Parts: sequence; structure tokens; C-alpha cells
Amino acid sequence: MATNINTSELWEQKFFDCLAIEFSAPSYFKVHHLLVITYMLQTDGYSPGYFHEAIKLLEGFLYEGISPKQFIEFHQNSSDYKHGIENKQQRNLNRFDWEIDILSISTLNAAAYCRDVRHWAENVLQIIKNKLTEKSY
Repeated sequence: MATNINTSELWEQKFFDCLAIEFSAPSYFKVHHLLVITYMLQTDGYSPGYFHEAIKLLEGFLYEGISPKQFIEFHQNSSDYKHGIENKQQRNLNRFDWEIDILSISTLNAAAYCRDVRHWAENVLQIIKNKLTEKSY
């Protein structure tokens, strides 16, 4: 029996597979914060009101050395963080012209996994920033 699996379902399954690996092997978990935020950005998972904050956060994680702990401590009392960060509307996976997606992440070993997650995060961030520069969202 053939099944018709769409891109959204494939991405979601790979995301859950990555989470399972991360929580079972600490060497993979090192990039958990990048995995989650990049997946949410690529799948249009953030509300319009939080979208730009998520972009800044990903930049901070990638290039400014912000740790997840620092982010949580800074934002733990913020009402913006506690409410309204998830996109509850129809998600648009084609909002941007993605070059790579979560399916390109290797899970064969922790080094490859961490490298691939970081590369994917950088690529997603760059595509979003390029598009935002061209046209305001």
C-alpha cells in the first residue's frame, strides 16, 4: 500500500528523529537550540509578531555566542516570550526559496550532525535575511 507523504510530514518526521537522537546522545544535543529554532523558522512555525525576534535569536546563537541558558534567563519574565510565539494559522513552507532543509542533516555521527545542523541554520538565516532585505515582511 502506497502512502502519499508531503514535504511537511517528511520534515516533521526528520525533526522528531533528530530530537530522539539528541535526547539519547549528549554529543548530538550540543546543537539542539539551533535545530529547534531553524526548524520553526523554516516551517513557518513562529507567529508574525515573534518571527523577527526568532531571527535575532538565531543570529545570537550562531554569531554572538548567546547560549540557550542566557536566552531563557533574559526572557523568562517576558510576556512576549510566554505568549504568542507559535504560528496558529496555516503554515507556508514555501514562504522562502529554501536551498536546503532538515532532510539534508546527517545523523551518522555527532560531528557530522552538529556540522550539518549549523550549516542548515546558517543557510536558513541567510535566505531569510536576503529576502527581508529585498522586501519587507
